Amino acid sequence: MNFLRCPKSLWLLKLKPEVYPHGEFSDYAKKIAAEGYEVEGFVKDLIASRPDATAFSFQSAFQADRGLYARADFTRDNGNGTINLYEVKSSTSVKTGGQHNQIKDVAFQKIAAEEAGARVARVFIVHLNRDYVRDGEIDPEQLLVFADVTQDVSEIEATARSEIDSMLELLGRHEIDETSCDCLNLSKGNHCDCFDYFNPDIPKPSIYSLPRISKSKLQRFVAEERFDLDVIGLDEVTDRQAPVLRAAQSRSPVIDHAEIAAFYSRAEYPIYFLDYETYSSAIPLVDGARPQAPIPFQYSLHIKRKPDDIELEHVEYLAELPAMPLALIEHMERHIGGVGSVVSWHAAFENTQNRSMAGLYPEKAAFLSNLIDRTLDLEDLFKEGYVDIAFGGSTSIKKILPVLAPDLTYEGMDVASGTDAMESWARFISMKDGVEKDELSEAMLEYCRLDTYAMVRIFEEMERL
Repeated sequence: MNFLRCPKSLWLLKLKPEVYPHGEFSDYAKKIAAEGYEVEGFVKDLIASRPDATAFSFQSAFQADRGLYARADFTRDNGNGTINLYEVKSSTSVKTGGQHNQIKDVAFQKIAAEEAGARVARVFIVHLNRDYVRDGEIDPEQLLVFADVTQDVSEIEATARSEIDSMLELLGRHEIDETSCDCLNLSKGNHCDCFDYFNPDIPKPSIYSLPRISKSKLQRFVAEERFDLDVIGLDEVTDRQAPVLRAAQSRSPVIDHAEIAAFYSRAEYPIYFLDYETYSSAIPLVDGARPQAPIPFQYSLHIKRKPDDIELEHVEYLAELPAMPLALIEHMERHIGGVGSVVSWHAAFENTQNRSMAGLYPEKAAFLSNLIDRTLDLEDLFKEGYVDIAFGGSTSIKKILPVLAPDLTYEGMDVASGTDAMESWARFISMKDGVEKDELSEAMLEYCRLDTYAMVRIFEEMERL
């Protein structure tokens, strides 16, 4: 999969590992890996209960003469000289797109197994049942879906074999052109880890700072070797990209006062600055939960009663036991009044949780729907209302906060991201009472508190404009 994403990146990893920009797996990647093993545990329990359990083998390795190596999560000996291959995933469906193409993954395993001498009859991806709702002990039979992807693999096998041939040919070279890589034609979020190594002369900011740039436009700029935003015309970009381009070329923020005024004309006091933290897991944590479905377990709320208020009210909630979010909702009901705007950042996330909770608790639907109706998305201001190239073409609060409120920072915090909060809560609810648990609680509360206070500061700064 590394090869398919960026061939030269794989070459550098294998042939020049000393210069490859090795980094630690992200916390999210570690979570996904751990969940895969957790799901595999339930697969083993299910297989062990079957009358043909002895036909299955776990972690079967296949080594082909020309260097291909694959390890299947498990296989089944069909008793006729053939085997079935099984790949276990912690997703709730078979993924077929981009760098997470699971069909390509198992196609490689099939090819490696066959080149190692095995005869593969069928190929399966074992994933989670998105409709499963926990009710008591986990039922592996209901939790797991065995998706037969034999036909899907067959349809791409010729392509996969050709790609493998190309990969082995590349890895057989002792030298390649290291002055660029194919990621030049991809948006910033799809760049390989080695992008700066292969493309050291790309300016910052560059065309990769333009939000939602189309593939065709990006390829045209690359073909013309126009990476610097100073040589891009306003007539060549979209309305969404234009403010970023103007900010880069003017070396100053681009401010649309009418856009900002329109946002604040919709703001009604008191203002409730709201942020959720959610926990999702492959294996549902509590009764009523589904695989990978987020469960809000924490919120922070800063309340600004009047425009000239200096003192803010702050409310926070952190679930101390694994539970569905009814207690969280009831806590919010006591502190969020029936009038006034609710301000969130990337509010689609909060509103998705509100809709989900309304579905779980119909008696709370009126309250939660009212929150949705009153929600303003502070992030919207930074799409066209206030654009600074220092944001790097991003509208993430963690890119904007250092520019508008540099005295506030997430750096050095024990909990500094949503993934940190999720992992911390998993530890928190299993810890015994004591100093260590109290310290972790405070770190989690501090992080969520900063999320909403950061919104207050940005809101006030933009209100001054």
